[in-house]
Amino acid sequence: MARIMAYCLKKSDKSLTAALRRIAREQIDRALAAANRAGDNAEGIHEARARCKKLRGLIRLVRPAFPGFDAENAAFRDAGKALEALRAGGAGCETLDRLAAAVPEGLDAGALTAIRAGFEAEALPHLATDRAADIAAFDAILTEARARVADWRLTAKGFAPARKGLQKTYAQGQRGLKHARETGTPEAFHDWRKPVKYHWYHARLLRPIKPDRIDPQRALAKDLGEMLGNHHDLHDMRAHLAQGDFPPVAVAAMQAPIAAEMARLEAEALALGAQIFEADPEALARRWQRWWKNW
Repeated sequence: MARIMAYCLKKSDKSLTAALRRIAREQIDRALAAANRAGDNAEGIHEARARCKKLRGLIRLVRPAFPGFDAENAAFRDAGKALEALRAGGAGCETLDRLAAAVPEGLDAGALTAIRAGFEAEALPHLATDRAADIAAFDAILTEARARVADWRLTAKGFAPARKGLQKTYAQGQRGLKHARETGTPEAFHDWRKPVKYHWYHARLLRPIKPDRIDPQRALAKDLGEMLGNHHDLHDMRAHLAQGDFPPVAVAAMQAPIAAEMARLEAEALALGAQIFEADPEALARRWQRWWKNW
């Protein structure tokens, strides 16, 4: 609960602009602290990158009334990319672990061992990456961004900036659902994930205005975002196995389990998405605005 409460509006915020600045500073400070923990710090690197995504979600909520959106969004994106190499080394093994947990009876043990060995070998160059240089680049980008937060301004008052951002992102989620359902391509599901995650962030940010109504939406959007993320990881792993230096027999043995798990995730994601994105975007935004006024 503490992490949720740190990333949301508070009644003590004098305005939406004040909330925007406060939350941005909190997330930047926590991202810097996470990235600079001692040791191997894989968990801290993951957390720091996740906070950059939360920062992008924060400013997207007020994007229609935030003139600095493009520059700040690019800064937070670049900060996350600065740590990408430090995170990439273990991604293949993590995806493999999730697949093994999802289909424990459907994986060939020998193929699993061979693929894991290949991923671990590929991770070695990442472990040798100059961590100090990457973290220094990350620190510089976020430190400069934090200095600009005091000058952030919104061009509209009240809840209007959030209402427009909420409505736009929700509508994008609806379109993403429709496109994924109609095409069924991995690319469509990946593109859909972006507005889904932003809607999850927006639900987290606005949760205090009506927790009993927003909490279920927030939880469902989180689950959907994770499903779509796992689906994309499997798609990437399948492509990587086809192109990388892995035993052909092992690669062949992985195809059916990967395809089956991707199909399961697609079906569940479409069903869950239909539940999340059933409302009219304008009506949803107006309803959340009424909750804010009452709050």
